[in-house]
Amino acid sequence: MEENKKSPKVLWQHCLAWAKEKDAAFIKRCQDHGLVDITAELNELALLPFQDQQESDSIFATLNLPLSGVSHLLGSTAYLPEEMDVWAENAQNWLISCDITKATVMLIADGFQGEGPAWGLLKGAEKLGATVVVSFDKPWEILNDYGVNACALSAELIEKWIGGQYSIGKCQSIFCLTSDISDEKRQRWQEQLGLPIYLQLGLKGVQASVIAWECAKRDGYHWGINYFWPEIVEANSRKLISRYDNGQIVLTALKRSSTSIIRLITPWQGYFMDSECQCHYNSPKFKRIK
Repeated sequence: MEENKKSPKVLWQHCLAWAKEKDAAFIKRCQDHGLVDITAELNELALLPFQDQQESDSIFATLNLPLSGVSHLLGSTAYLPEEMDVWAENAQNWLISCDITKATVMLIADGFQGEGPAWGLLKGAEKLGATVVVSFDKPWEILNDYGVNACALSAELIEKWIGGQYSIGKCQSIFCLTSDISDEKRQRWQEQLGLPIYLQLGLKGVQASVIAWECAKRDGYHWGINYFWPEIVEANSRKLISRYDNGQIVLTALKRSSTSIIRLITPWQGYFMDSECQCHYNSPKFKRIK
């Protein structure tokens, strides 16, 4: 039987072939690593060199194809149409796992500037069939007008909402568009607003939001493993260890062609949980420590 064209193994082979043909920086890293024949199966990624976070804020420093092939330029990150589709699919899964349905009216009130973490959520909500309201000017004033029952807000706007003691109307949940929010900060927000707040992880230069996301249980991040393949290494030695041991996440974006992301060292530390989530969503779950 022909292997699923969307399986991580198949996507990886396409990803590697593209990088070998188009990505001069990847080829140089491999050559510096002593690799002449650049081949590796998905379970052999440790054969390839690490990729550090890009220091340049210029999209053109890492773009693998002409600008005419790009559909979205957001901050320092370029997206092809199929990369936006991946983002939308992950965002849709995030919303579904937090009980958002077609009947939901969702307010997206921030996050379109800069790296644009809200764009993925907008696409995901549309894909799900929910009703989307977009407002940047005093969004708390229109909650009741549209019957909003879920909000997607940046951390800055959540703080502003709390500081102004604005009404939450009929809103039943908040999706935080800002990555790298601590559990302590989220807990404080929840106590002040009286609402569940769902977190996600995004990364500049890769996908601005929803690489991984919390479900309604809010106990770890479901990982979008179909498109973002994780490894865990020891933080100091960068030695590959088990996914179930505490270490630093190394990320490979399996369906990213605009810029190659192969064994990228991320700032996230933690481990994958060796148990099925009570929400029964079928993806590995990451427990973030730092």
